[in-house]
Formats: sequence, structure tokens, C-alpha cells
Amino acid sequence: MKTCLLVMLTLFSNMLYAGKVLVIESYHAEYSWDKSYLAGINLILDGEHEITTFQMNTKRLPSEQHEKIADKAYLKYTTYQPDLVILGDDNALNYMLPKLYDKGIPIVFLGINANPRKLLEKYKGSSQVTGVLEQPLLAKTMGEIGSMLPVNKKKIRVLFDSGTTSKIATSYMKQQYKMLNKKIGLEVEVIIVSHFSDWQSLILDADSQGIGAVVIGLYHTLMDENGIHVNEDTVISWTNKESKVPLFGFWDFSIGEGKAAGGVVLFGESQGIAAGEIAQKILSGKALAKDIPITIGRKGKAIYTLTEMKRWDLTPPKHWKAIE
Repeated sequence: MKTCLLVMLTLFSNMLYAGKVLVIESYHAEYSWDKSYLAGINLILDGEHEITTFQMNTKRLPSEQHEKIADKAYLKYTTYQPDLVILGDDNALNYMLPKLYDKGIPIVFLGINANPRKLLEKYKGSSQVTGVLEQPLLAKTMGEIGSMLPVNKKKIRVLFDSGTTSKIATSYMKQQYKMLNKKIGLEVEVIIVSHFSDWQSLILDADSQGIGAVVIGLYHTLMDENGIHVNEDTVISWTNKESKVPLFGFWDFSIGEGKAAGGVVLFGESQGIAAGEIAQKILSGKALAKDIPITIGRKGKAIYTLTEMKRWDLTPPKHWKAIE
């Protein structure tokens, strides 16, 4: 009887201290980045805390619908009443912080490309906010790609779609490349593209324009000539088949057979783990969100796919890891 009572008390104690976590994703459940960072969050929190997600789907929905979907996310918050909110990527932070900043709830963000300082100063209330920033590993990526290219092919074209994250990332990149061009001996051009037809032209013309390699940034918001969203798998598959120059990437989901050959890439899982660890500290009472400094996720990995490297007759640096 005593043993049974002890077990019941233990279970009750676990239930009492388990927290409810709402993860508001900027994008959609099928998006590789979201899958990856959710896996990281679950690795840390699952089993101890209840996790519910809401997808804002902003890579597929036109920008004029983003505020409406943010209202639905807020409704989810009010009905679920979580103990902590995790905001995934820039759109979730930009749209949801104005709705949550004075609700007295801890907020942890991840995957943020823009400096959130001004936003956090503008929306400073009873909620406590911290999180993890995301910055592509520019210098290392470019330097290692450059080491694989012929002497007469040291020009690199970087392509991004016109989504919110892309605009923030490319602004950061352009500032960095002004400093890096002289140091690493490469000419780098960064281009934002809205339409798939323009993307196709930039890929098809790259070789004749003296481009040594194309780095694929984000490609998830491209539209066709009728204004209809082009599936990201279609974009990367076409790009791989039609490119006449080697392809590299900044994010893990762009690397693989039939995709880009490799890169020093960011993994969503590492962002999720970092955010999950912060959330765990808060939920366990070990720290307040306001006392946890905002960090920059720098855990990139140098990876490549052998079939694509062979296709371009390239030898990756020795420390790069094959993913096949």
C-alpha cells in the first residue's frame, strides 16, 4: 500500500511540475528546417513537458495574410495557456512579440537572423524574452568553397528568395562580404530573387558569366509567372539538374544527392537543442528568462555528398564529413 501511494505521489509530482510549451513556427510542418529544430526541442523537453505547435505557414502564404495567421496563433495561445512560448524564426518573433510582450510569460526565440534589439526595446513588458540567433557561417563557407575552385573561377553567386529571412540574411552578408572579398580573394555577388523564371536565368547563365560556383541560400518563396508558389523541392531539383557550375549551400536541407554538393551549414536541430536547453532552465526554475543572455548559434557542420562532388570533379577539404 505504501509503495502504491509513493508511486502515485511521484506521478502526481511529475504532472505538477511538467510545463506546457507552445511552439509557434513561422513556416510549415513539412519544411525541413522546422522538422529539424523541432527534433532538437523534443530531444530536450519531450517526456518532461507537454509540447504543442502552431504553424504560421508564412513561406507559402502571401504577406498580406501574415497578420491574420498571427491572430490565429494568438488564439491558439489564449486557448492553450502555455507556461512558455517558443517562437521559431523571424516572422514568428516579429508578429507574435507585439501580441505577447505584456502577458507575463517567458518567451524563447530561435532561428532569428535580424538583430532583435530594437524590437525587444519597443515591446518591453511583463513577459521575459531570450533566445538563440542564427547567422550563416559566411567566412568559413566562402573560404572553403574558394579553395576547391580553379584560379580563373573565383567568382561566387549567392542566390536567395525574397522571403523575410532571406532579406535579413542577405543584408548581413553584403556587409560581411565587403570585408571578406579582399581577405579571401573571392568575388561574391548576393542576389535576391522573387520569381522562379529569374532564378532559372541566373542558374543557366552562371557559367557563361564566369561564375565558379553558386551557393544556394533559401529558395522557398519563389513564385511562377502566375503568382503561384513554386514548391521548394521543384526548385532545388531543377537547379541541380540544369546548373553547369557546382552548387553549395548554407543550410543542411539544401545538401544531398540531387541538391547542392556541400557546405559549412547550419542545422535546425542545434538551434532547437539550444532553445530547448534555455526553456528547460526556465521551466525547472533554475533561471529566469531575463537572466539568460541571448546567444548566437554557431554550431555549423562541414558536410558534402559524394555523388555531387564526383559530378563536379571536386575534392572536399579533409575535415568535411560525407552524409551518404
